[in-house]
Amino acid sequence: MGNAECVQRMNLLGKCPIPAAAWTVFRDAAARSDGYRRHLAGRGVDASSVGDWEAIPPTSKAAVFGSPWEWAAADPGAAAEIVCSSGQSGPPFSVGLVSPGERDALAARTDGLLAALGAGPGSSTLLVNVLPMGVAAPCTLATVATPSVHLEMARHVLGEIAPRFDRLVLLGEPLFLAELARGWRARGPAHPDMWVFTGGEPVAASWKAYACGLLGIEPYRVAVSMGCAEIGLHLLFETPSLGAARAALAAGPGPGWARAAGPGVVPALLGYDPERLLVETPRRAGAGRLTLTPLHAALIPLVRYETGDLAHHLTDADVDDLAELTGVALDGPVVALFGRGGTPGGVPRPEAVKEALFSDAGLADQVTGRFRLEPAADGAPLTLHVQCRHDAPPAARHADTLRAVVAGVAGEPVDVRWHAAAEYPFHAPDDWTHKPRYTR
Repeated sequence: MGNAECVQRMNLLGKCPIPAAAWTVFRDAAARSDGYRRHLAGRGVDASSVGDWEAIPPTSKAAVFGSPWEWAAADPGAAAEIVCSSGQSGPPFSVGLVSPGERDALAARTDGLLAALGAGPGSSTLLVNVLPMGVAAPCTLATVATPSVHLEMARHVLGEIAPRFDRLVLLGEPLFLAELARGWRARGPAHPDMWVFTGGEPVAASWKAYACGLLGIEPYRVAVSMGCAEIGLHLLFETPSLGAARAALAAGPGPGWARAAGPGVVPALLGYDPERLLVETPRRAGAGRLTLTPLHAALIPLVRYETGDLAHHLTDADVDDLAELTGVALDGPVVALFGRGGTPGGVPRPEAVKEALFSDAGLADQVTGRFRLEPAADGAPLTLHVQCRHDAPPAARHADTLRAVVAGVAGEPVDVRWHAAAEYPFHAPDDWTHKPRYTR
């Protein structure tokens, strides 16, 4: 049975048989990686005899990247590229060792995506990569510009160079893209054939609506994409139908699984290629944990790798119910991505605050999107610190609205504190390289 068929039959079988490719990757990792063999042995697992996939212990950033060269199945010199993570959670830092074959496969996938947007030899396409950390997007069907998070250079490329191309594809993280779009809006209309791919952190449904309003483009032209340095780009991705279903989901309470991450959170609905990736969301302490196994031999093999994200893998019945609820035709496989785990007790999920910040365009125009939640302590209420784009805080009505929304999510009073960009104590102004830390 192919991996795609396996996912399609998940409901009929109760649980999906693990594809043969996953077992091949597991055996290969156990044969080639000293670190992985020790990981298995330390948990009493014999790679030569284990027959139950769920008996294979998960791996994690802490387990692998504390000593990554012991886990590597080849010398780092065999890599065509080394991809650095954002480093948001601090040491140990994860990295991706990309083999020449993996780099070629990524280029082929990127070209396939560009071709679906209309790119080809007879139509010029500019891909503007404003991702931080030098993350590359190899392709052959587009001219690539990489201004990264240099704001003035990115605006120059978009304003002076992009209009000379038939098509523009913009790749970046949400908060930088919002700041880029605000300045672009002031200079004139966006490119008439423009597509945006964003990710790097959980993206609020309201952010997407706000960004489309800034750029004057249809929602289907903006898509969420989730990847990680350790495994690759564009692992989970939003299609136009999934984006439309998420927008519809944001307008109502939704099914039980959609409320699993708490009030105010609208999960991203993402698909994936089951021939490339085995996706699991095993439940532990009441929440599903996004667990990925790449279905190819890798220089650092990762089997049942927990990314740290909360997620729910929709069953066929879930997909059918969602299609009926939202009125959008859908097909599997689909993963609902809620955001990162580890929110302190008594603090609402950051994703709920993101939804509130970007749901009012007037408020979103005044803030960077960075904020910090501090738990209530010693009689003081829950505190929400917000970084403003300008020295003056947003209008009082915005403060009242935000306070009411976050208090409703938290179930307790909230003190909202506005900070001028240069005075915000949790993130340097104009620093688009580091991701925000929304909680301690």
